[in-house]
Amino acid sequence: MNKPVKILIIEDNANFTESLKEMIELSERLEFSKNFLSAEQCLDALGSEPLEADVVLLDLQLPGKNGMTLIPELRRLLPQTEIIVLTSNDDYQTTVEAIRLGVSGYILKNASIGEIRCAIHEVHEGASIIDPKLSRLVLNALGTTDTGSTDTLSRREHQVLELMAMGYVKKEVADQLEISYRTVAQHTESIYKKLQVPNVAAAVAAAIRKGLI
Repeated sequence: MNKPVKILIIEDNANFTESLKEMIELSERLEFSKNFLSAEQCLDALGSEPLEADVVLLDLQLPGKNGMTLIPELRRLLPQTEIIVLTSNDDYQTTVEAIRLGVSGYILKNASIGEIRCAIHEVHEGASIIDPKLSRLVLNALGTTDTGSTDTLSRREHQVLELMAMGYVKKEVADQLEISYRTVAQHTESIYKKLQVPNVAAAVAAAIRKGLI
């Protein structure tokens, strides 16, 4: 039997924390580890006792030091732990900066409990997750360059990726762009190959980390 995914919560909203804990307790493959109300409280604990966590759910709007400043410390102190930002902050620049700092997921708090649960499992299995609304914002800044790098996306590849991030399936992308399904499939394969990723959310995250946006 697979070991449960251990969850560490860093969140100052007691009601939201309780909702997350209830979700974890009702999920067979998830296990609550610990929760902290602030970055300072978390760092004090990490400095004095070993903590086991597979996934951290991190709020950015914390009292004292904000959650963004905690990300590099978590990466250093818990290098094998994945970080999911769970926040009300839907600012494009904040999303990009969090991904550049090394988070594996960026989800808005108005996501359903089911969506949060799914994000935890996907990130634990190696995926990158970005809230669909934010994916569209991020992709608006995704453009081509003249560097000659094999990572550079063409204008058409950018269009395909943007539509897929908006939720369109390949056939719908083909209809929107008035190209064949086979052409869309080829563009998709090229996007994933260039960015070395398996899905749309991971492609957006990879584009950020590679400095394409």
